[in-house]
Amino acid sequence: MSQELENNHQSEHISESLLPYFPDEPKKSQYLSFRVAGFTVKEATSMVKVHERTIKRWREADPNFAVIDTSGLSELKKQLGAEYLNIEFTRNFRMALLKDFKVLEKSIKTPDALSNNEQAYLLKLRAFYTPQQFAIIQQLIGESKSEAFDFTKMVFEIRREKEEIILTQER
Repeated sequence: MSQELENNHQSEHISESLLPYFPDEPKKSQYLSFRVAGFTVKEATSMVKVHERTIKRWREADPNFAVIDTSGLSELKKQLGAEYLNIEFTRNFRMALLKDFKVLEKSIKTPDALSNNEQAYLLKLRAFYTPQQFAIIQQLIGESKSEAFDFTKMVFEIRREKEEIILTQER
């Protein structure tokens, strides 16, 4: 499966997890998962292979479905965005940590075998492994247990800490 298809499949599962299950008609959940992911009615009906008249019938017969498909999508889109960003950030952060580990391990086991790129990477890497950076990450992880992870807040915190370190060094 290509990376793009895998990511689309992952976002579909996330969006489905936010929605109620309709045991009488599983295509309702599939349709809504596409709508929550930003598809238009026409696109979602095409993906699920149902006619727009079917959607109209579902709305008339099921008030819960009608509310979600019309006024409830905005809030669900926000939830989907937050969930998806959290998963993608966590995946990418994990891969970055794996690369860090490999370069660090190589620098210890076979330091003379480091390429110029790996040496430059190692020098940049060291700036991120400070007690201050560790404290920021611990704080962010601690907050993520009680509220959603806020990437923007993390960037601002890292920037603020970096500026504080620079100011302290200048004194």
